Amino acid sequence: MNKLVSIVLMSVALSLSPVQAALLHTSGEAKLLALADQVQLDLQASSLAKTAAEAKQRVDKIVKVTEANLSPLLTDSDRFEASQLQIRAEYQYQERERVFVGYLAERSIMVELANLEGLTQILDAAMISGVNEVRQLLYKSSQEEQLKQQVRALAIADSYAKARHLAEGYNSQLGPVVEVNYRNQSAVPRMKMEGALMAVADSGGSSYQAAQLEYHDQVDVSFELVTEN
Repeated sequence: MNKLVSIVLMSVALSLSPVQAALLHTSGEAKLLALADQVQLDLQASSLAKTAAEAKQRVDKIVKVTEANLSPLLTDSDRFEASQLQIRAEYQYQERERVFVGYLAERSIMVELANLEGLTQILDAAMISGVNEVRQLLYKSSQEEQLKQQVRALAIADSYAKARHLAEGYNSQLGPVVEVNYRNQSAVPRMKMEGALMAVADSGGSSYQAAQLEYHDQVDVSFELVTEN
């Protein structure tokens, strides 16, 4: 009888000491640097005139001349696109009175270049054609999708490396993934502005340095941390 009781008690004691699991939260981060090999130009054509018709006629002429001058410089891989006309009345305050000064007509011009080699020539041609403003030079990489996938894989590997190191530090084992939080919008290129600034050449002309793109990604992950009492 005593032997039977002792066996039962031993089995109960074993059932009360299972392997227990806690959660380990960590983040993986990674970044990649790449030189841009493409660029998008956001240009602005505008004209102020006394009548709306005259303002429209002037700005349409700027767009038409710009397209004609840029066309020989563009390849089949490049793109030229002009927006619809926007026109509004313009006023100025003179001696606290609002005075009508004319109608402002505006059209945006977008030029995508698959190669950076012709950038300076394109900009010069646009300015000669009457374009009023270069609003933005948006540099890109032709390998963007591959770079995004690569930096994402590095961020995932970083999360695993950190989690394994922490688990070892606590004399535990890294269990399966419990939860993953991923913000896809973080995997976007960030342009280092110093690379896009115009540099004046010794000859007196102008040239544009290749912009450096920084691809960054981050993933938050929770692992099961397996320990024994």
